[in-house]
Amino acid sequence: MKNLVILVAFLSVFSSCSKDDAVTMDSTSYYGKWTLVSMSGSIPNSEATGTAMEWQEFYLFNTNGTFTKSRERNSVKTSISGTYTTTIQSDGIFFELTYPNDSEIIGSCYGNQKEQLYLTGNNSLSSTWSYCDGPKLKYKR
Repeated sequence: MKNLVILVAFLSVFSSCSKDDAVTMDSTSYYGKWTLVSMSGSIPNSEATGTAMEWQEFYLFNTNGTFTKSRERNSVKTSISGTYTTTIQSDGIFFELTYPNDSEIIGSCYGNQKEQLYLTGNNSLSSTWSYCDGPKLKYKR
């Protein structure tokens, strides 16, 4: 009987978790322009938004598996295009962006002309660059 009570308590705890953070977009509703809305570093309270950010940038995802990333920093505009794939994982939709050549605007932990992004529960797009001490970047449609 004691084991049954423990099992019921265990299942209750895990089945009562909120689904508020679940990704609500389907795998095709991410097409279009995603604009950088905030960036922050590893230092507490370092978030910057709008014109206070070090640069302005956006991604434009096309339905044919191609994208363009564009950044403006110190009045210099840089753009690069490439291809992307998406995977639906248990914790959301992940993007792998592949660039044809190296560029200073690729935000990657690996330096291999690839970049990874993921859709968050509040329907924003985030970069994985922060996993390796890069800035935490958040994009909105």
